[in-house]
Amino acid sequence: MLVFLTWIRLRDRWQNCVAVSVILGVVLGTALFAVAGARRTQSSYDRFLRAANASTMSVATPTGFVQSDVDAVAALVGVAHSGTYVGFQVLVLVDGKPDFRQALQTEASLDGAFFDQDRFAVRLGRRPDPSRPDEVAFNELAAHLYGYQVGQRLHLGVYRVEDYQDPTFFANAPPPQTTIEVTVAGVGSFTDELFQDEADRSPRMLMTQAFTAQNESLATYGFQGLVLARGDAGVASLTDELGSIREPGTSEVHVTSVDREHARRALRPLSIVLVVFGAMAVMVALVLGGQALRRMQRRDLSEVSVLRSLGASSRTVVAASLIAPLFTIAGTAVVAAVVAVSASPLMPLGPARPFEAEKGIDVDVTVIGLGVAVVAVVLAGVVLLGGHAMSRSKRTRAVDRRRPGRLGLASAISKSPIASIGLGMALDSSGQSRAVPMRSVMAGTALAVAALVGAISFDGNLQSLTHTPALYGWNWDAAIFSGDGYDNLDPAKTSAILAADQAVAAWSGAYFGSAEVDRLDVPLLGMDPSSQVLPPVVRGRSIANDTEIVLGTETAAAIGKGIGDSITLGSASGSHVVRIVGIMTFPSIGRVHVEHVSLGVGGLVAPSLVPGYDRNLFGALQPGVGPNVAFLRFSPGTDAQAELANLRGTTAPLSGVAGLDVLLVKRPSEIVIAATFAHAPLWVTAGFAVLAALSLCLALIASVRRRRRDLAVLRALGFTGRQLGQTVVWNATFVMIVGLAIGVPVGVVGSNTLWRLFAHQIEVVARPRSSAIATIAIVAVALVAANLAAIVPARQARKLDAAVILRS
Repeated sequence: MLVFLTWIRLRDRWQNCVAVSVILGVVLGTALFAVAGARRTQSSYDRFLRAANASTMSVATPTGFVQSDVDAVAALVGVAHSGTYVGFQVLVLVDGKPDFRQALQTEASLDGAFFDQDRFAVRLGRRPDPSRPDEVAFNELAAHLYGYQVGQRLHLGVYRVEDYQDPTFFANAPPPQTTIEVTVAGVGSFTDELFQDEADRSPRMLMTQAFTAQNESLATYGFQGLVLARGDAGVASLTDELGSIREPGTSEVHVTSVDREHARRALRPLSIVLVVFGAMAVMVALVLGGQALRRMQRRDLSEVSVLRSLGASSRTVVAASLIAPLFTIAGTAVVAAVVAVSASPLMPLGPARPFEAEKGIDVDVTVIGLGVAVVAVVLAGVVLLGGHAMSRSKRTRAVDRRRPGRLGLASAISKSPIASIGLGMALDSSGQSRAVPMRSVMAGTALAVAALVGAISFDGNLQSLTHTPALYGWNWDAAIFSGDGYDNLDPAKTSAILAADQAVAAWSGAYFGSAEVDRLDVPLLGMDPSSQVLPPVVRGRSIANDTEIVLGTETAAAIGKGIGDSITLGSASGSHVVRIVGIMTFPSIGRVHVEHVSLGVGGLVAPSLVPGYDRNLFGALQPGVGPNVAFLRFSPGTDAQAELANLRGTTAPLSGVAGLDVLLVKRPSEIVIAATFAHAPLWVTAGFAVLAALSLCLALIASVRRRRRDLAVLRALGFTGRQLGQTVVWNATFVMIVGLAIGVPVGVVGSNTLWRLFAHQIEVVARPRSSAIATIAIVAVALVAANLAAIVPARQARKLDAAVILRS
């Protein structure tokens, strides 16, 4: 009998099974694709570094480029490979004169850097030929700012550092030491700039080993990349060895793992959104799948008594009810896996996508296999429970026992017969074949409402974050940045210029540096305790003297300390015991190419505790030397762009050898990436809300179809067609009211919790907000949507022919 029933059920219902399988499979496959994509996105920078043969760490030469020093560092124990680049003072020549508007940071390979090690990632064109001195490549920022294109010819002039130090250089530049005509071979990115904060970005030019060999005597500085045999585990010992061949405190060290962690932190917002989207899609698949599968089973309810009269056992009855649903579940699993795998080439997202080394199909067995299995088991459990309930079903007794209570509740809610019957239809969850239980529809509606409320709240918080710089540490309007953070501002000249500017309400200077805490290198921001312009303090307070420190959240967690604890700052100049008095959100700003304060990372101390605060650009002791940067707060109503242009003119005399720039808000990479998916959660959730409305409409249509006899009886008792339609509308309205009553508070609480988690992950100030106006609008739109969903089924109810139905 079971074999016969299987054949009959699949023959009659295969189209329904296929349709449900495709719909659920696409929703579930999209969910698995999102979660697998989050994993692939989060690990994208690691793959990029492996493909680029990235250095474990890099070390700056102490006093310019010295080949013997490079050789000594390369020979240290634990160094598996070394690659060095050197800098030149190169300017683009126009009509034989240097064009100072095209400011470029020139990096030339000495021994394979950017070609064999830390490979330059090409976006357009190709890498320059290392054997040709007349080929160059630019990073994407330089190409964007100055319009460089592959194949373009440029005339370059190479100058001595002494030329730059001449005060008259920018007004009357001498002839360059050498000139060369070059061809732009490619445009791309250096390994360290994929996830750079905006303040770290600079236009850069890559030159070849052949160029370096011809002009080595004009090199001004060097940076040496080291691949360590023990990887990150060898960084500490290598740093100690550096002290044996160099004067302590003269080496700028940058560890690549810092960039890796920065990239992971920057990608977290995107990964979190993908995972949340995937989780929501899974819940939608479970709710919609449960509804569809239970409807399939309820179509078999009228056959239970027939099967029993033919001698079928309870086991056969249950098995018969499982045939179509289980085949549907199997089809859903197959479709979901195909969708997730087929869509995988769309991942990863983020800055590393253009340089993805493992493009194409990616089969994440863990996510896809486990996700399909879990959803299949849950849906199968729903079907098994339904089948078990059907095997024990006694239709007449069930109806007599359960309907009066539901109708009594409906009558208590509303005295109107039309409303009472509509509410009764919504509340009826009996096992009779003509009943369409709305509890699962209510659950789906509540889920959609909660998701929509949460998405709107999340979107509002995200917009507030990306448009409120103080939330990510930039608690001022502009910054005067000297020499990429390496040079100093003259204190007297800076004070005079800013005091005369009425648009500047307040300003504070800051020094960049780093110190060691429990063998952890902590970037520091040195500011006077009386400074008026400071990064935002999240907990506790700011420093009051040179015995205190304020830490970033991530740094405090890394050393296992909190407010009230004491720590020791160690440097070449000695050690200092300081007490933690607060937790701060730091801006992402500091010296380029080396670790600096950023979201969650760093410490605020008095200037005297910053190593090298009293040394100038060339490392010479110079007591009273000014800060590396000045943070400016404008007066209310100031036109920021106009003031920026004004400041660039008035602060020009402050420029030193390494140049000077005035910056408006510079976002960390976490905020840049977060801004790229603004409104995405809202659009995705709106899609789920449409699915929920469609589910409600289909449930109402099924209810009208199965309750034709009930509606015909009402018509015979005197109900007009319009009144029958109104019962359907009341049914839909009550379902939506229940969904709103549950979904709105859940959405508000859930969105606030999710936002705090999100803010904690990227180390920004968390100020979750929920818009009452948006919530009221959702309620109004949801009720309108419920009435719109009821239009088609209400029309069907109005057109029922009572005589024909009752006669049958």
